Amino acid sequence: MRMSLTAIELFAGVCGFRLGLEGRPEAEEKGPFRVIWANQWEPSVGRQHASEIYAHRWNLKQTEDNEIFSNGLDDVLVNENIEEVQTSSIPHHELLCGGFPCQDYSVARTRSGEMGIKGEKGKLWTSIRRILAEIETKPKIVFLENVPRLLNSPAAHRGLNFTVILNDLLDLGYDVEWRVINAADYGFPQKRKRIFILAYLKDSFVLPDEPKKINNWIGLSTNLKSDEDYFEGPIMQAFPIIGSPPNEIKHITIESNPKNKSPYENTGYAWLDGNGKRCVLTAKTAADYSGKFKLLGDVIEVPHDSNYEVIDNEKLRKYRYIKGEQKEWRIRKADREKAERIDSGGGKNLWELYQELTSKYDSDLWAKSHHNDGYNVGIEDGIIYKYTAGKMAFPDSLSSPSRTVVTAEIGNSVSRMRHVIEYESGKYRRLMPVELERLNGFPSNWTQVGNISDSRRGFLMGNALVVGIVERLAEPLAELIRNRSD
Repeated sequence: MRMSLTAIELFAGVCGFRLGLEGRPEAEEKGPFRVIWANQWEPSVGRQHASEIYAHRWNLKQTEDNEIFSNGLDDVLVNENIEEVQTSSIPHHELLCGGFPCQDYSVARTRSGEMGIKGEKGKLWTSIRRILAEIETKPKIVFLENVPRLLNSPAAHRGLNFTVILNDLLDLGYDVEWRVINAADYGFPQKRKRIFILAYLKDSFVLPDEPKKINNWIGLSTNLKSDEDYFEGPIMQAFPIIGSPPNEIKHITIESNPKNKSPYENTGYAWLDGNGKRCVLTAKTAADYSGKFKLLGDVIEVPHDSNYEVIDNEKLRKYRYIKGEQKEWRIRKADREKAERIDSGGGKNLWELYQELTSKYDSDLWAKSHHNDGYNVGIEDGIIYKYTAGKMAFPDSLSSPSRTVVTAEIGNSVSRMRHVIEYESGKYRRLMPVELERLNGFPSNWTQVGNISDSRRGFLMGNALVVGIVERLAEPLAELIRNRSD
């Protein structure tokens, strides 16, 4: 039996990376990695739910230092602000992994609120960079996960945040590969797109250093394969793709980063050439998968908790409305009070104008005519704006993968993004925590620890990754470390 390779987990959440790399705690057959140290800390909360779950599931006990949980051997969870963690306390490891917080890149945040790396959550990338810079022996592979918008943020300078990350990793001695993977494209029961980043320590691997070989490594062009030069990287092994035509593959330098459009496509590779030039190969690719597909209906719990039935006809009416095509005038929440005091120029304040617009939202011609009559204050500067959104399926289909699970998945109020299923003819309910766990590939009731509420369990699943993605990558990563290391 081969010895497990060691890994550490940053921003560990409820152990998604660990489950994928190592397997379930009770499993007889383990994965190729063993997580020996993890950090999980959520700011501005009174109770550390994710750390509770992590410690409970891996049988870690609180030590005299209240912020450290351990099994007394080489399995440690640190519940401390990552910005304050001393790198000297982190043990040697081959793999560093983590899903650093995504709120400052997420599509759930408006463009005006988007902060990227400058945001409170986004800047936590600097903690990863600090650890990699200070640690005595760098890990051979860095394995990161985030939302796809990372490639395009911030709005004012598309791709800048990802450029910062690429430059940092290149300066630290890594080649960098990335791929946006939609879990549903590879047979998982949820349409969940995430970017996965693999950084390979240049000094530790025999890696491709020519565009032709890199094309093969990441699968950009299948017509470049040859017996002599063909290499297939870990992501390509685990998640095959249909390559792009050679004329659609971009070979750029990182410095050529336009402000209005990100140069980075959903698949790519960055490296320093022999002259120190920062090179990137990137292209749009599509999944190449012919295996089995799991669907939303495959994770449904029967019988279910009756608390999740949608029995109120009025609530059903609201769900049908909010999931229909949205086309309405809105006023910025932050400006509502101010609008009550601003004269629009027509003898009405902006709040009165908003109410008038709302009552006639289906008439763009009406709005335009009044705009020309002097109701331009607020419309032109964005205080009052036209909101549109496409129609969503209602109820959610059990015969297809589910939509992305969000942090606000569980709650009693009507929400456009919450799932509603028809579990019997004419009977509807919301998804339960155990079903959200299964959609992300976690064991059933994984987050059912202590008295953690259902809404919090849903929140944790909204922040989690799809365990199966990590699981499929674990063995190719381990083989790379074992077979291609110096």
